Amino acid sequence: MMRFVLTPELRAALKEPMGEIIRGEIPEPYLKIMDELKRAPFLVTVGDVVTENVLRLGIKPSMAIYDHRTKRRDYTPNIETDAVLMTVQNPPGTITKALLNAIRKGFGLAGRGRRVYLSVSGEEDLAAIPAVLYAPVGSVVLYGQPDEGVVLIRVTPECKLRCGKLMSKMEVVHDGD
Repeated sequence: MMRFVLTPELRAALKEPMGEIIRGEIPEPYLKIMDELKRAPFLVTVGDVVTENVLRLGIKPSMAIYDHRTKRRDYTPNIETDAVLMTVQNPPGTITKALLNAIRKGFGLAGRGRRVYLSVSGEEDLAAIPAVLYAPVGSVVLYGQPDEGVVLIRVTPECKLRCGKLMSKMEVVHDGD
């Protein structure tokens, strides 16, 4: 199985938000961007707490990616079940081919009006990168910035290019192919 592995240099670079950081105590950041979240043709939430908070506002993401953990503790998000549920293995610090395929397939389903929930066994922290790569331009990808707020990525061609460059700098590992 092929996977992309985060290098120490990239780990430092990814500490910087990939989009606009919306600061504040919950639910404040979400309320500030609620209209934009509702208008987005595709909304992707990455993370258990982000997904749960968006759902609390009555907004149903096109795709939710979560791993049942927050701040390194087990967590069971209060999520709805009226969506296609997919599960995928993705070890910490990596983006597996399985995760890439699940996100790509998820956008295919979302394009046909289905909502997709992607439950990750392992870690979903890097999933915003392939979410941006596969999302149609105009989409919004939202992920948490611990103890600061949420990061809002407006998917543009430039943003896709930046995420493609990040992926190209990751170490490619082939396990038992």
